[in-house]
Amino acid sequence: MRVPRTTKLIVTASLWMLANPASALDIALTNDDGWDAMGITVMKDALEAAGHTVTLAAPLYDQSGSSMALDMSPLTVTKRAPGVYSVALYPNAAVAARPANCALAAIGIVQESGHSPDLLVSGINTSANIGMAALLSGTVGAANHAAASVMNGPVPAIAVGTDEPSCDLACKRAHYEVVADFVVRFIAHLETKPGFLASEAKLLPDGVGLVISYPTSDTVQGVKVASLSNAVLMGGQRFTGAFMCAGSGCSGLAVDASQRSRIVPLPDATPEVKNADLGFYAAGYVTIVPIVPDITATSPLVFKSVVEGFMP
Repeated sequence: MRVPRTTKLIVTASLWMLANPASALDIALTNDDGWDAMGITVMKDALEAAGHTVTLAAPLYDQSGSSMALDMSPLTVTKRAPGVYSVALYPNAAVAARPANCALAAIGIVQESGHSPDLLVSGINTSANIGMAALLSGTVGAANHAAASVMNGPVPAIAVGTDEPSCDLACKRAHYEVVADFVVRFIAHLETKPGFLASEAKLLPDGVGLVISYPTSDTVQGVKVASLSNAVLMGGQRFTGAFMCAGSGCSGLAVDASQRSRIVPLPDATPEVKNADLGFYAAGYVTIVPIVPDITATSPLVFKSVVEGFMP
């Protein structure tokens, strides 16, 4: 009898975990797809099965594309089950809170016990956070806020995404289980303090997060540490976008007149950056992109020559 690849992966991973037990961690869990989305539910089950304590706080409903947006208004936190909370606005409790707020809520709930979580996991998102799409992702935005020291942090953070396969619910759940298992094993690997992490007290250096994108291919080629691509991946192709107004355009509109417009995806022939996640991901690799909340340009002091002699 032929054993399905998913079953082989789960069995192999289970044996690996028995041989390499991880220490139990306090993990804050969030997402941008909603507190009861399949990806976050599967992730919670996998983390708890590995012995971790999980506190899930996520938006009342889907808030994809929120990036790093943060609501400064009061919030309504509703307990849905032990260790599971949905987060909405207050007093508008029918309006979902931003993923960034939910990440901070998950961290804050853990901190009520007197200590910060060892890790925040954001996901599993229903799409991979590849290239410039990561800048729009609420999944990545939540991880960025956790890694920052501005509010409840810094807390080591991992954002996880995968392109959901086109199949029935059982098939999708099986795929999420494979992704969740990878994340659990990767967290256990981080606990061994590999590489330069040997000198770090936490799982990751302060102010650094990781974006993990797991492909849907039946044959995963391996793992690549990568840089964010300068494009967006759509249907296996590089795309960019252009703002376009319908008809004769928007510049000639009369005052108070309106016109339909949208962002139009266009093929992108821009040269790729070196070691980009897009190419690795399209080739079937799990990609890991280190990120930092600090948006300061590399070597900012080179701009001193630009303002030399310019007076306010």
